Amino acid sequence: MAYQVLARKYRPQRFSDVAGQEHVTRTLLNALAQGRIAHGYIFSGHRGIGKTTIARILAMALNCRNEVGSAERPTAEPCGICESCEEIRSSNSVDVLEIDAATNRGIDEIRELREAARYRPSRDRYKIYILDEAHQITDAAFNALLKTLEEPPEHVVFMMATTEPENIPQTIRSRCQHYSFHAVRFDDILAQLRAIATEENVVAEDAALALLAEAGDGSMRDALSIMDQAIASARIEGGQPHLDAEAIRELMGTVPNAVFERLMEAISENQSAALIEEVNRLLNAGNSPVQLARQFVRYLRNALMFKIGGEETELLQISPDERARVGRSAMLFSEEDITRFLQMMLRTFDELNYRQEQRFHLELGLIKLVHLQRLLPVEEFLSQLPAGSSLGSGNAARPAGSGARPASTGGSAYSRPAASSARPTAGPATAKPQEAAKPSFSPFEADRNRKITGAAESKPVGAPAPAVEMTAAPEAEAANTAAAPEAVVSRPLTPMEAASRAAEDAPAKPAVGVGVAEPERTDGALALASDPQGKADLERIARAVCAALEREGHSTAAVLLSSGRWTEQGGTIQVEVAIKRVMLGLTMNADAEKICKVAMRSVGATQKLSVVPGENLPGNNGAKPGVPISGSIQAAALENPLVKRAQELFEAEVRSVLDLREQV
Repeated sequence: MAYQVLARKYRPQRFSDVAGQEHVTRTLLNALAQGRIAHGYIFSGHRGIGKTTIARILAMALNCRNEVGSAERPTAEPCGICESCEEIRSSNSVDVLEIDAATNRGIDEIRELREAARYRPSRDRYKIYILDEAHQITDAAFNALLKTLEEPPEHVVFMMATTEPENIPQTIRSRCQHYSFHAVRFDDILAQLRAIATEENVVAEDAALALLAEAGDGSMRDALSIMDQAIASARIEGGQPHLDAEAIRELMGTVPNAVFERLMEAISENQSAALIEEVNRLLNAGNSPVQLARQFVRYLRNALMFKIGGEETELLQISPDERARVGRSAMLFSEEDITRFLQMMLRTFDELNYRQEQRFHLELGLIKLVHLQRLLPVEEFLSQLPAGSSLGSGNAARPAGSGARPASTGGSAYSRPAASSARPTAGPATAKPQEAAKPSFSPFEADRNRKITGAAESKPVGAPAPAVEMTAAPEAEAANTAAAPEAVVSRPLTPMEAASRAAEDAPAKPAVGVGVAEPERTDGALALASDPQGKADLERIARAVCAALEREGHSTAAVLLSSGRWTEQGGTIQVEVAIKRVMLGLTMNADAEKICKVAMRSVGATQKLSVVPGENLPGNNGAKPGVPISGSIQAAALENPLVKRAQELFEAEVRSVLDLREQV
């Protein structure tokens, strides 16, 4: 007789022989004993766990010729010796038809089946149809079978086995009894393999059988197939095959889990070099990166289950030795760490399936596990901040090579520095309010200082002319740059820079009157002295108002007023601005007007401020701009002889001015 593989040779022939499906076999035995036979069954579950096998055993029990309770058949189990049982076991029964639904899935085949179901069985009690891979049947074919399933002949029983029950229409499932099969437990597979090894006269180590059971991944058929292959490749001593763990690992292309334990130890110690050296040794030995990643994912999963459920949890389908090894690895990390590791390795495993340089991606994924340890949880980072502080830029991380978290101290690096630590300027004014609020550890500060230092080294000492931006042809801009090296074509001033640089450039005027001096500026704004009559000079009022608007966040209004024409008529200061009347109401709103009034009072001004749209200012009709305020940065730029010469030569127009004197 031809050789039979182990999966077929040791196929269960009774319900009691089926491993891991007690909930199904118990229900079916009770139904047989009570005579509660359904006309349709659906058996669903993982591959190789006994769906078709139980369908055959049920068919034998239904058509067994011996009555339940007889000497040959004391229980509802099939006798296994009658002619019907023998024919069904050998797949020769004319009344039990096993159909491969993957190839007979069309409506024509189902119509033939439906027509044949009308006739009574030729000899046995039931005509039974076993449809394997039933989810492959088309929707039209299922619809053709629907009426027969709803009102079947009393002699017909349908049994459908599938791995994808969700693909079977709900109308079919609702007319059948659905049994969901479980994956076979590790201990059940191990016991079955040990019994078969004894029956086959094979000497097998416990570690080798555990490897085979674990490789089965819940499928008895897969485990038996791998065992069949292992026996064929095993060494022969004394006429007996000997199965050892090392030979099975080599056969399956796997590595010992002790390797992954060493990898986990290297990760816990932040030893990237040891980690990569171990991986390099495994890859040079011919191991596949995909296989290594798959095994590591399984090892991390087991470590996570150990961390969650402990050593005795049923979530671990591994041998006791492997449980101890996984436990040692799990104790090195927290549950959150192992969860992040598992997520990262799952992503790496997915990438390896479509990446060309698999080795590089595996190494990168493992190094990321070392780096993941150094992450500081957000809640822990927030708990270390002192009361009342706010977040700055930068990242908090654990020190490399240490699993300890940084302790919180009173002088936390996350607290904002005082205003005196702001970046100094070239002028006599103090730091701007915005700069005072910047954190001392800003990641942009080093780059900004580098640029400032480079600009200072490339310029001569002294106050250069303000930079201007002119509208002219490209060749004109090049000539302008060559003729006036100090007039740099650059970006326009930001609103805050315009107001603050104007204050720094304006020559200090002595106070008028006895005992009245200009107050000290402490917040970066223009704090100006008033004259004895209580009226401030127009230029000082303009600078104070613009600085106050900028400081309070009304940058658009500050730029608009700083570029307007300021005149005084009686007790009213009128500012003509280059903007339409509709937009003026949106810019100079109630808040901006209130800020202007407070700023004017702070410099001793008693006049009323009126902002009107100018008819002859640039932005409305294209006329030439008005005369800038004396002492402002705009006036200083227009008075520069190089700028005047460039305007005459290229007929250019000064749009904006940038003061670079702060950077020298």
